[in-house]
Amino acid sequence: MPEARDRSDRIRRIIASIVGEDPDPPDTDPDQDGEDPGGLIDTATRALSARIERWGRGAALRRLFGGVERDILTGPGEWMELEAQLGMAGKLGSVARFTIDREVVAELPIADRSEIRAMVRAPDPGLYELGVALDGPGPELIGHRVLQVASGRPLVLLDADLLLPGADGRLPLPAPGPLVRALLDADLELAYFDNHDEDRRVAILEALDTHRLPRAATLIFAAEERAVERLGLDFADIFVMAALRRYLARGVPIAAIVSERFATSVGPIRVLRPDRALARARAGDFTEDHAAAQRFVAAQREADPITWRLDQATGSRLVLGNRFHAELDNARARARLFELIDGARSSIHLQFYQLRPSDFSEQLVVALIRRAREGVRVRLMVDALYSDQGVLGRQNPLVSSLEVEPNIEVLALSPIGSRHDVDVPRLKQRDHRKLMIVDGQRALVSGRNAADVYYRGFDELPIHDHTPHQRIPWLDAHIELDGPLVADVQRSFLATWLEQDGPPPGDLAELMPELSPAGSSRGRLVVHRGLADANGLAMYEAMLDVAVDRVIIVNDYPIVSTLERAILRLLARGVRVDLLTGSAAARRDDGSMFPAHIHRILFEHMVKARLEPLMLAGVNIYEYTTKPAPNVVARGGRVRPYVHAKILSTDGKVCSIGSANLDATASFWESEANVVVEDPAFVEGLEAQLRGLIADSLLLDPESEYWKRERAQRAVVGTLWPGSLYS
Repeated sequence: MPEARDRSDRIRRIIASIVGEDPDPPDTDPDQDGEDPGGLIDTATRALSARIERWGRGAALRRLFGGVERDILTGPGEWMELEAQLGMAGKLGSVARFTIDREVVAELPIADRSEIRAMVRAPDPGLYELGVALDGPGPELIGHRVLQVASGRPLVLLDADLLLPGADGRLPLPAPGPLVRALLDADLELAYFDNHDEDRRVAILEALDTHRLPRAATLIFAAEERAVERLGLDFADIFVMAALRRYLARGVPIAAIVSERFATSVGPIRVLRPDRALARARAGDFTEDHAAAQRFVAAQREADPITWRLDQATGSRLVLGNRFHAELDNARARARLFELIDGARSSIHLQFYQLRPSDFSEQLVVALIRRAREGVRVRLMVDALYSDQGVLGRQNPLVSSLEVEPNIEVLALSPIGSRHDVDVPRLKQRDHRKLMIVDGQRALVSGRNAADVYYRGFDELPIHDHTPHQRIPWLDAHIELDGPLVADVQRSFLATWLEQDGPPPGDLAELMPELSPAGSSRGRLVVHRGLADANGLAMYEAMLDVAVDRVIIVNDYPIVSTLERAILRLLARGVRVDLLTGSAAARRDDGSMFPAHIHRILFEHMVKARLEPLMLAGVNIYEYTTKPAPNVVARGGRVRPYVHAKILSTDGKVCSIGSANLDATASFWESEANVVVEDPAFVEGLEAQLRGLIADSLLLDPESEYWKRERAQRAVVGTLWPGSLYS
């Protein structure tokens, strides 16, 4: 076949380049002493070509010889990411071309890259072959990958564990053929999935060949988050849940997964044991699934793309009739918080991650006690570890003053009673939410903890060259809600209160009043509960995936690998990405650091090391810089402080504000709450504020003296920083 000859010729050239010989040597005299280099190359080529297709399925050989990275399952017309390793083959050409059924769909210069990425729209429903070729149309270099574009029929995912031998060497499903045939006979679409710490793709494909099962996309879920440090815990359910919601968001009508190891359904997706799936298929018991798939496809066709993706990805609900206000000024945020407390008539519900000794916290305690003594019921939740309350018998004095008041109840979330309770997973699985609900009618969803750095204005503090970092304010944000969405925030607070064994809250009718529309804005509350779901991660990914023109991110933490890839997908589509970050150890206007604890300095170098690849890929990264102020007399008269705000805005249409960072800790471990607003008028106003901050800030340049002078520190810290802290 021409394809086989083309592949053999390419392999021959690769082998020749490895051994340093001419791939087309002149004719040699076989009677002369010595070996014939051309003959050796031909022999090696024939031996390798005989098995190259099977070997090419493995990750190691693909990195060496080149090939497309993964199978793809998506809906028609959706953006899809094509990735390929070029390996040694990349040295043999100047242009790489992605192909779908050998038709070129994207062309990229190779330069010195070892991997390439392109974004293309998915074709019509069907099963296709993905490949990558060099300097001309043709099949992929090694192996192939499958592109499966959903047909609109109900799709069933078959767990690869059913096809592979277990620890005892026995197959869970010795004859999977009848099950697969029954599912196909029921007019269902089929794909395979695996969730394992090892990449078992080669074994899965060999099992498909052995059992003569039809090819379909083989989805490797766990491989998507190999960079996440799991600390010995099983993240299988989280990865599968996140992946399933991602496919729903992309228009794939998944009806069920067939598995013996998963028990949690995801929305409309059921988990079926193999015997149950076989019985249902043979009984024709998938009629309702076909009707549901038709409704699913029709609903996606009619829905706003942003709303659809967020609905499917996060399981949250869009609520109409709200008024929102975003506050990025610390002093105004402080004034508004105390104004709401002073105006409370029946209840004040507060939740903080940190309640720390500070002037602000002292004022807060006094304000809450005053309102409680006037008959307002106060409930306060704090994270036990980060508020130093209920950890090995320790007592936060601020809490001590509150909990003796008859009208105040304080709950320390996830306390640590003894040293036997201390382990890394327990230390990481904390509640990071910051909420306030007043009278069940107004709410704040925030990134701000209870301490001075979150609620002190940059112009309120005298700052000189030797002001300690820990005194310098941070940039942060909250969003205020008025309208029906407040009820969702209240429900979230009360659910956590009861889950953590808080006293019954009493009259729910008073705590959950009827809420009339307060405005025209649409919004949703997205709650992520650590190790139970990945809603925050899914929220950010969905917002990134719908971007057409621009994205603005405000965050100062290392970005988790899933969102890094989402950002790279945007860059491949030509979307502008601006990232406003800060300095974990505050800097003077010339870039030198204020006095700071060593852990802040190390954290600063680690974050910048993790952000550098995005900067080199094309993200515009700015280091937030304050405006000059009379009280700031440090060199240059301005400060580059830490940025604690967590904001993402897309195309002036949708934005998110809340407690969730874009790192692995927020994505998997800690519980978070964000408000997502789908209102162009509000979002454009927020983006105007952010553009103002960016205009005054420093655009980081990898070629600048400022960036180069800390390169060694970033390299060391970025390499040695424990993955268990920020992976």
